[in-house]
Order: sequence, then C-alpha cells, then structure tokens
Amino acid sequence: MPSCESSDEVRSQAPQPKPKIRQTAEDLSLTNSESPINSQDLDKNRDWARNFPAEALDWLRTAPDGKQRVAIAEIVCSELAQTNPAAAVTLAEQCLGEGTNNAAQYLLGNMAEQWAGQDMQAASAWALAKPAGEQRDLLLQHIAFAESKTDPYQAAQLVASQISPGQTQNEAAMSVLYQWTQEDAPAAMAWAESFPAGDFRDRAIKEVKNVSSVASGTQPAF
Repeated sequence: MPSCESSDEVRSQAPQPKPKIRQTAEDLSLTNSESPINSQDLDKNRDWARNFPAEALDWLRTAPDGKQRVAIAEIVCSELAQTNPAAAVTLAEQCLGEGTNNAAQYLLGNMAEQWAGQDMQAASAWALAKPAGEQRDLLLQHIAFAESKTDPYQAAQLVASQISPGQTQNEAAMSVLYQWTQEDAPAAMAWAESFPAGDFRDRAIKEVKNVSSVASGTQPAF
C-alpha cells in the first residue's frame, strides 16, 4: 500500500500564498472612478463624497476653487454641520472663493441656518460681524428663518432692524410671517399691517390670511 506520508517533493511544490496588498482608505478613495481626480461628473463627485466623507474633507482643504469643490462641499459641509455647525460654516465660507458663485453662496446660507438652529446667538453674531451688503443680508435671511421656528417675534425684529430694505428683506419677512402665522396669527397680522402702504404690505396681509385659512380648513384668499 502507498505510504500516507507526504514526500518532501510534494511539500516543496505546494503553491505559496501571495502576500495581500492592503490599500489605505485614502488610496481607495483616490483611485475610485467617481473621485474628483478621475471624473468631471459633479453627481458622481457628490456620490464619492458620500462614500468617502473623511477623505473628501481632506481633499477640500487643498482643492482648487471651482464647480467640483462646491459640489463636494455641499455634501461634506452638510454632514459636518450635524456635529459641528461652526466648523461647517468656516469650511463652506472657504469654498466661496470670491463670493460670486451663487451655488456656494446658497451653501453658506444653508450652513448658517443649520448653525442658527443649534446656536442662534453665535450664528447671529458671526453674520452681523460681516460688512453690510447683499451677502450679509442673505445670511441674515437664513438665520431669521431658523429663529422664526422658535421665536418669530425676535426673528421679525432681526429682519426689520438688520436686513437692508429691498427684495432680500421682503422675502425674509414673508418667511417669518409664514411661521409666525402658524403660531400666532393675530400677532403676525399686526406686523404685516405695520408695513408701509403698497404692494408688499398687501402681499404680506394676503399671506397671513391664506396661511390662516389653510390652517382653519377654509378657502384661501387668492
């Protein structure tokens, strides 16, 4: 009968396992086909940022200004704002470049709104410290909307005293009126009726009536 013992020859011919090559998370992220260095497709870049949030944050810190930076910042900043809104605002602000990119400006406004929802005093102080102008007004519009969910009276004061007269102030007032009407319709109406006579005052009064009508189940006053 053949021997059950394995010969030295058989053992020497056994295939040797190949050493495993371990890729770091950074290697995997950068070689991914959806990464910003491999694809110009902004939707794919956003998916990459969702799958590799830590690496996307590192990439943003040194990324050149442009559409890819803004697209990835949309994802990274939104995620970061859940735990550290102040840091998210700082990062979003860095992604603005010269502040002429509308998408980036909208991103910064959203971050300011999230920050205000968690720390109204800090967010308001940050925005109010900026130079007067359209960018500051837009940030305050977002912050006023966040404040209107918990204190519409103070939000109305912010809109009236800190946002320059014009379209941004008007839209901020409308968003506050909407929230205020749901909480205290008479108070909201009193504020709307205090506006200077004109088309915007008429629009504001109609908004309060419409929101009140929907809440009561009656026909809105179009």
